[in-house]
Amino acid sequence: MHFREQCFAAAMEVCSESEVAEVVHGWVPGGPGFVVHAWAEVEGAVYDLTESERPVRKDEYYERMGVRPELTRRYSRVEYFTLMAETGSMGPFDTEFFFANQTATLSQPQ
Repeated sequence: MHFREQCFAAAMEVCSESEVAEVVHGWVPGGPGFVVHAWAEVEGAVYDLTESERPVRKDEYYERMGVRPELTRRYSRVEYFTLMAETGSMGPFDTEFFFANQTATLSQPQ
């Protein structure tokens, strides 16, 4: 996978349409190492509009994309829109954790 800037807008779109959506920003394997990616989750389903308009089961998506929970940041709908208003950005918000759009290496939490 390569970095797709539109993933942040796609996650925001899903979150704006569902009261129970969460937005997830994460490091996923891609390119020579890892890229930052965003998606939305609603009741056990992942909506990644950069891949498909159809929901995917969370476990299937995580396996296919190489998602590791310790390399993600999750935001409830209210928290997400609050951070969006405060930063003027759709993310990523944790700029220390997501220090670039992509990186060849990450120090892996043990």
